[in-house]
Amino acid sequence: MDLPFILDIISTAAILIAIGFGLLELRHYHLSRKRDSALYILNSYQTDEFLHGTWTILSIPDGLTKEEIEQRVGDEIKDVYLVMSTWERVGILVFHKEVSMDLVDDANSGTIMLSWQKLEGYVSGMRKEFQRETIFEWFQWLAERMREREGNKPPVPAHIAHKEWEE
Repeated sequence: MDLPFILDIISTAAILIAIGFGLLELRHYHLSRKRDSALYILNSYQTDEFLHGTWTILSIPDGLTKEEIEQRVGDEIKDVYLVMSTWERVGILVFHKEVSMDLVDDANSGTIMLSWQKLEGYVSGMRKEFQRETIFEWFQWLAERMREREGNKPPVPAHIAHKEWEE
């Protein structure tokens, strides 16, 4: 074997190793982004305002109009908006596959579906008032996807579904 041939082999091997390393780093980057998105989802629920907004929403009877909800919740509407805006952002993240539907389903499917059930009339009133069908569109999309998932298979609580889990 002559020296140029050996150098070509070494050069080719170095390029292949660099490509392999680059692909591995790209995979790690994507996994890191998914983990960061999951942490965002889980941590966004950890504020007093979010918890208060959720409690406020769950106390609203079904089928109320925008005006009836505003009258019922008064100044607490800002916390309700916080929850709706959070579900809106979560819907966008799920749609763009930044966070998995399974994670969102495990973390908050019931709360998302109940929130939409309680606030559908409110959002409908906003859309009419502002003549804009895109208001809270991703919140609605997310709630509908959750409902479809439960339509295919009833939800099983984690303490039952995973009672055989071992570390």
